[in-house]
Amino acid sequence: MLKIRLLGDVARADVLHVCSGTLSETEPWTVDLRPQARPRIIADGRMLPIRDASFPAVMLDPPYSDRNARNLYGVENPRPSWLLTEAARVIQPGGRIGILHVLVPFTPPGCRLVKVYGVSMGIGFPIRAFTLYERDQAELPRKP
Repeated sequence: MLKIRLLGDVARADVLHVCSGTLSETEPWTVDLRPQARPRIIADGRMLPIRDASFPAVMLDPPYSDRNARNLYGVENPRPSWLLTEAARVIQPGGRIGILHVLVPFTPPGCRLVKVYGVSMGIGFPIRAFTLYERDQAELPRKP
């Protein structure tokens, strides 16, 4: 899967999928609000029950519209910046965050923009984007 390779030198099993929807049950780290999606962790992507700097890569695939969020989740559409801020908290220094979306969001705190890719399902489908961010390296420990 191209999106996984863009996240860097990480194993597929090390990627945290937030707003995972109906990803295969073989994915070890899935987070979704809907129990029907059968995620490993049932949680809001804006408040992950995960320690800081726990994952080398995070993939976000939030709803693309207010209507989609209401119909699928019964909630307001989470702003990409809210999801990205939380992803930046749980990503390890040097790790990457990928988000599939319709509008390119601002860079989350402590990260830098790597690249934006156009994504289309084919002719007649709206184009979306896959944006890649990288977490800044942690400061080197200072010698006493």
